[in-house]
Amino acid sequence: MTPTEAVLPKVAGTIRLLLVDIHAISRASSRLLLDAFPSLSVVGETSDYHEALSMVSVLQPDVVFIGMRIQGSTGPEAAREIRRTQPNTKVIFLTLFDDPEYVRAAIDAGAHAYVLKQEPAAQVLQAIDRVMRGETYLSPGLKQKTEGSVYVRTD
Repeated sequence: MTPTEAVLPKVAGTIRLLLVDIHAISRASSRLLLDAFPSLSVVGETSDYHEALSMVSVLQPDVVFIGMRIQGSTGPEAAREIRRTQPNTKVIFLTLFDDPEYVRAAIDAGAHAYVLKQEPAAQVLQAIDRVMRGETYLSPGLKQKTEGSVYVRTD
């Protein structure tokens, strides 16, 4: 077992993932990474807000990875609607934006985790592990930038 595999969630069954990002290359890269692990399954992907909401309803993913910018809306608005309509679905932001205001917007919208694309792939897997255990996750690269701020989900 590699160190990357060691951080995967220890839960029964396959974790179903939906990818929502405006950039096709980001979705494709994420799919390649995540599909490499037997306990993870990417069940769909889109760049569009309305299609994402429909896919969440139909596919019932365990986790939605979402970017800050998507077609037809924003990542935080999509996260807010996903959490309203599918409260058991976990939302993880996977983004380049490290500004504390973006982090706050994501958390306020219901995100369980905020992961920077600049981080090693193991951070994505660690975020999945944490949210599936009912915890929250914030990229290590954000710790210093958000020091003094509280970014915790209470549900």
